[in-house]
Amino acid sequence: MDRGWWWKFGVIVAVTLGTVWFLVPTYYSLAVLDRSERNNLAVLEERLPAWAPPAKYRLNLGLDLQGGIHMVMRVDTKTALQKRTERRGQQIVRYITQDKKLGELKADSNPERLTLTLTAADPATMDAIEKEVLTTFNDFTKVGREGATLTLAPDESQTNFFRGEAVDQAMLVIRNRIDKWGVAELDVRKMGTDSIQISLPGRSDPEQAKELVGTTAQLEFRMVDDTNPAFFQQMFEKTAPPENSNITVTSEEGFPQLQGPNREALLAYVNDKVPEGREVLLECVANPLKKNECLSYRSYLVEKESPLTGESLSSADARFSELNEPEVNITFDAAGAREFERLTEAGVGRRMAIILDDYVQSAPRINEKIAGGSARITMGNPGGKSREEWFSEAQTLALVLKAGALPAPVTTGEIRQVGASMGDELIRKGSLAAIVGLALVVAFMALYYKGAGLIADAALLLNGLLILAGLAIFNATLTLPGIAGFVLTLGVAVDANVLINERIREELSHGKTARQAVDQGYDRAFWTIFDSHVTALIAGFILFATGTGPIRGFATTLIVGLIASLYTSIVVTRTITTYFVHGRNAQTVSV
Repeated sequence: MDRGWWWKFGVIVAVTLGTVWFLVPTYYSLAVLDRSERNNLAVLEERLPAWAPPAKYRLNLGLDLQGGIHMVMRVDTKTALQKRTERRGQQIVRYITQDKKLGELKADSNPERLTLTLTAADPATMDAIEKEVLTTFNDFTKVGREGATLTLAPDESQTNFFRGEAVDQAMLVIRNRIDKWGVAELDVRKMGTDSIQISLPGRSDPEQAKELVGTTAQLEFRMVDDTNPAFFQQMFEKTAPPENSNITVTSEEGFPQLQGPNREALLAYVNDKVPEGREVLLECVANPLKKNECLSYRSYLVEKESPLTGESLSSADARFSELNEPEVNITFDAAGAREFERLTEAGVGRRMAIILDDYVQSAPRINEKIAGGSARITMGNPGGKSREEWFSEAQTLALVLKAGALPAPVTTGEIRQVGASMGDELIRKGSLAAIVGLALVVAFMALYYKGAGLIADAALLLNGLLILAGLAIFNATLTLPGIAGFVLTLGVAVDANVLINERIREELSHGKTARQAVDQGYDRAFWTIFDSHVTALIAGFILFATGTGPIRGFATTLIVGLIASLYTSIVVTRTITTYFVHGRNAQTVSV
């Protein structure tokens, strides 16, 4: 045999050994570990031999095969429109009063009717204000005008577009969060006009999934009102809190604050006493003995306007501070950095409240202008949690902020854990179908094509191993449609060998020698096999790019299988056949 053949033989042996090596984690995951530990990479890593590849190179099973979590989330587009209308009112006021300097202007929104009422302090300026507003903010239309009052409403076409966009953006944010969480083969799809269906294979904690997916993560930066630092003290002295509310006055942050164990009671006590343009937000004082429980709540009087939100974030990372406490460091984009610098410059000496989902996380004092657009969120009291749990919360917060804030609040319409019993039955039946089909094909090839058929059978078995190893290497997920794609690609691989064997028979019938028949049979069948595989690959890539969930699982298996089929039919079978014909100087071909 020439040197080229030995190189090909060495490559085949190396690829085969590598294929088996990459399937070791999959074997241990599915055959050695208990079902309850199948998705625990830490346990799998411990059980794997030292020479095995890392546990992450295992073949994942989809929701239909191993169970997981099924969720339906509803997007509250109405609340999103209400908040959008409020923000637009704030933007209009800043534009008119600060940029255009057309006089004082007040904006009031009607949450139910989604209208925005603008009132000018000087009626003579209303004509100029109306012209500027309708020209600049064309996503709102004029509803009516009475003297110094102009009423606006969101444009209907823009409203419908925003509703659809809110659901699409929520799907994107949820998908990004789950991707960063490490869930393979997730399925996120729109359901109706305002709902999202989510499938998380292999996950077993619905509450953790609900917390990650459903967290709105609305991050805001607002200035604490310091015009009356004794506001809460005076309120407490003037109006006694309800009996048994246990509301007291504390000064732990250096200024008087109200504190109480009942959130609703505390808000009810202060809400009707808040000055115009101000809002009372609470800080959760964690219970040191119970996880995720607030021992009490502290009040902050903050400005209602939110000049800077999490929409301007460019990055968020969890780390330990110099005091060895978890914190989330955030960085703003260029526009956000400018706004943050402006806020800190104007607010030197004041406190800035960092607010996440309407809760004050911290309210640090601004000692100097902060340039560069960086800030940090401290995680507060550990509340009886371990150091690892404490840091894990910081990582989850960073992940949610990094993935982006949901454009609208979401509620859980349905969440359930899907059992794996049906998956076991599907695996059994799917595997049985694949084994029976493979056995019939192997028997047919051996009986009909004799020696060449046995070579094709060996290549077919290698092809199946290559598909499974390829899926494991790319951390893909095997679903029930994926099993269908697996069986289909085995059929395609057999079809390629049928073409080659029939071509060799044809060459032999024309009086060619064994060597000539083998060489010309492979050469002349090559382009037919190549063209058929390429066209099928194009279809597979289109399915992968446009499909979701099970469709992508089928496409992934199909693509990997077609590439493996090309390798086994063109390289492997030819190398083995060349050995029996060329290497042994055979005068005939068993085909």
